[in-house]
Amino acid sequence: MDPILDEKFILTISQVFPDFMRNSIQILADREAYGPSKNEGLCFENCTKVGFYGEVRGAMFLGMDGYTKLKLLPRIARSFGIDPTTRSHSSSIVLEFANQISAGLINEMKQGRFEIDIEPPENLNNKLISIDLKIYRQYILIYNLSDKRGSSSLGRLSLILLMEKYPNADKKKT
Repeated sequence: MDPILDEKFILTISQVFPDFMRNSIQILADREAYGPSKNEGLCFENCTKVGFYGEVRGAMFLGMDGYTKLKLLPRIARSFGIDPTTRSHSSSIVLEFANQISAGLINEMKQGRFEIDIEPPENLNNKLISIDLKIYRQYILIYNLSDKRGSSSLGRLSLILLMEKYPNADKKKT
């Protein structure tokens, strides 16, 4: 159990996520709130989970409502060079988007000499996800999204970080 390690993850996410949003899809992401949480579950209209394992185990959830997804989808698709009106692509676009955010976080942590890798992203839209607080510490970061001038709101996005309390114990991956 290392709360300082958790803070390193939070600080890294706080740097990587807004930079990724600004550089990849030209959106400002202003952190509205951050803090530890004791929620025993979560559910979002649009939710993607990307697990990570190695020296540190846990998962990152990217959650948003339908309005935010509708506002972000065309911008994300444009950055990937995909037609966003194709319905079959919409969930894979969001999965790849969450995967790239997680990869950016993990790459930063690897530069800090952590042995860590990510799992494939998982679509958990409209599903109730229970969280065992005996196993995980939970942190929530909430971002207000706006266009690059900050004049038009694009909704809110939540990043939920789960950190396994005892990662060296013999347990299966998150």
